[in-house]
Amino acid sequence: MMKIMCINISSKQPKKLAEFYELIGISVFVDNGCFDGYNFGNTKNEMTICVWDENKWGKQKGEYITIVVHVDSLRLTYQDLIRKGINVEPIKKTDWGGEQLILEDPDGNIIMFLE
Repeated sequence: MMKIMCINISSKQPKKLAEFYELIGISVFVDNGCFDGYNFGNTKNEMTICVWDENKWGKQKGEYITIVVHVDSLRLTYQDLIRKGINVEPIKKTDWGGEQLILEDPDGNIIMFLE
């Protein structure tokens, strides 16, 4: 049986990226204060996103990714992000009839919140 473990991304400022994800409410798992190879997302036993220090390992191939996050309430999430001073687009209606909330992390990756 195969199980997806993580998705790798690289960052020139991995600590700043970790602080951003903590600010917006995503769990960040850093071992011993090392910001090279840390994970964020779900628990360590589920699929996560792993961030590598681009200054040490070089730039990842490809450009940016879209991280999709499920939330209980887009409106409450939007209000919380605004309160924290995060630059976020207003909630938008999608072509498929749902709603989404989109912002970029400090490295330009897209974070899409869905309800």
